[in-house]
Amino acid sequence: MRPEATPSEGRPWAHGPGRPKDIPETSVILNQRIIARESLDSSVPAALKLKKRIKRFALDNELDHLPIGDIVSVALDEWLTARGF
Repeated sequence: MRPEATPSEGRPWAHGPGRPKDIPETSVILNQRIIARESLDSSVPAALKLKKRIKRFALDNELDHLPIGDIVSVALDEWLTARGF
């Protein structure tokens, strides 16, 4: 796997030892009826207009609630797993 450079530093990211064995697959967790959760607060670039796009997606798909936490969980889990963490 090719190392990925950080946007600000140009250095490759360290590759981890692999996904920890005690962490279940995201789909298994998200399909549970009751899920213990923790807060993950983050700022995102305003230029991506993510809030506006999320609202538009929800409206266009007639969704009352968009599970943003689940979407972020899948994206971050895939990103970290690809890098061996």
